[in-house]
Amino acid sequence: MRALTGRDPWARLPSGRVLALVDRAPGAVQASVATAEAVVVVVAADQEFSAELARQLDVLHALDIRHGLLVVTRSDLADPGPVLRRSRRALATGALGRIECAVVSARTGAGIDRLRSLLDRLAAALPPPPEVPVRLWLDEVAEAAAEEEKGALVTGTLTAGSIETGAELALGPEDRRVRVGGLESLRCQVSALSGPARITVHLPEARPEELPVGAALVTPGRWRHVSVLDVRLRPLPGRKLDGVAGDLELGCGSARQPVFTRVLDGDIARLRLSEPLPLRIGDRGLLRGGEEILAGFTVLDILPPELGSEAELIARGNELMSRSGIPNGQDELRRRGLVRAGDLLAMGAGLPLAPRAGDWLIDPARLDELCGQLAELVRARAREQPYDPGVPKAEAVALLALPHRRLLEPVARAARDLGVRINQGRLVLAENGSELPLPVRQAIEALRAELARTPFLAPEADQLTALRLTPKSLAAAVRTGLLLRLADGVYLGPDAVERAVAVLCALPQPFTVAAARTALGTSRRVAVPLLELLDTKRITLRLPDSRRRIRPEHD
Repeated sequence: MRALTGRDPWARLPSGRVLALVDRAPGAVQASVATAEAVVVVVAADQEFSAELARQLDVLHALDIRHGLLVVTRSDLADPGPVLRRSRRALATGALGRIECAVVSARTGAGIDRLRSLLDRLAAALPPPPEVPVRLWLDEVAEAAAEEEKGALVTGTLTAGSIETGAELALGPEDRRVRVGGLESLRCQVSALSGPARITVHLPEARPEELPVGAALVTPGRWRHVSVLDVRLRPLPGRKLDGVAGDLELGCGSARQPVFTRVLDGDIARLRLSEPLPLRIGDRGLLRGGEEILAGFTVLDILPPELGSEAELIARGNELMSRSGIPNGQDELRRRGLVRAGDLLAMGAGLPLAPRAGDWLIDPARLDELCGQLAELVRARAREQPYDPGVPKAEAVALLALPHRRLLEPVARAARDLGVRINQGRLVLAENGSELPLPVRQAIEALRAELARTPFLAPEADQLTALRLTPKSLAAAVRTGLLLRLADGVYLGPDAVERAVAVLCALPQPFTVAAARTALGTSRRVAVPLLELLDTKRITLRLPDSRRRIRPEHD
């Protein structure tokens, strides 16, 4: 590596790119490549193709690493042909089967220029890093050694995102915040850095024992620490998935921990982690039995539903078969129907255009389904309880199994076309009281006809009795929007407020109760509660001398 770089651990390539190289002992290969887009596989011409190298290649196969370079070193000490051919055969069965190769000698310098060019070409072929929040898996942790420094130094590979000095990062499922005191990359102090980069972060307020290898520093609020995953398993070339179940070990990022694996169907499995990790759709990892790699996996879902029966397990496995492992906000919304924007972002998915209620997004097809269910609930209540036909909003939320009460508003708004509206905190049918018994509807219509002629002369008690309108039937008429109740026994038409405002706006401002009563052609029994209702609706402003005026916005 020093022949290539001049000094460990980076190289400046012919194009001017600076390439960081992470040299790992065999046992630490997972932590180096689990988040890598490309690898350099180095074998020595004067050494046998070892079982240890075969295990390292298994890691690359299982993690589905697709970009890389094969380098045969020490070509001055032995014929590179045999180990080159053996390495080619080992790589041929996986995604790295067609990578380019360089044969070099550190002592003579042979092949080094070609290697630089191949590395340059490899770097140019890699996809640009996505603009994503930070997740820095820690693979080295140490105590800050300088006398002027306190805290911990943590090192890892920043694959994407940006970190700057003074920024706040989060650690663990408890979301503990830590401050970035300093950054170092390629042995240089920097104030800010974007991935991909090998990076050391100084955390002045943290202690090394609080930052275990395998933990991750993340952008606050943009990740979910999850312990149940649905994944697609990826067997090693030439092997089957038989036996990939039960208590195994999971490797993801630099983390290694026990995991319980249950195959749902084919290559689809559910993983239950022993400790939550910050993961998202598309993340890759390993499953081990002891030190043997059994399979790689790709995360398909970080917020999967609970499963009970065997039929649910099979159905879930079938559904997951078609997933790509590439996060897509529109697809996730369609599958879930209702989802928080924060959860979509945590999955790594973008936010699609869709109806919203606060942080919740609603799939249009799910919205149509909920509208139909709501309309049927309201109609059923009208049939079953004609004198108390409305469905309270809280009850509607429960009956529709909505995860948050705020979701009822867009559902109710969309259900207007189906004859549903909200009246006094209840969902009712806007069908002119057709859900009421015929005698009641006829009596209400007679009363409304009278109010159309004299809109502010509320019927007296004897008139209501003569029409056989009981308090119960009058309350039903109010709930269905056919009447407006001002006070006990005082009822007007539903448009009384609008008609009263039109009359009162024509009065000299401010005006007295007596002036309003005269203009409206009514009694104090009606005028006083009507004006109090206008006060409550902030249409009128009551002055200290008890006069009122219409507020400017209602003139």
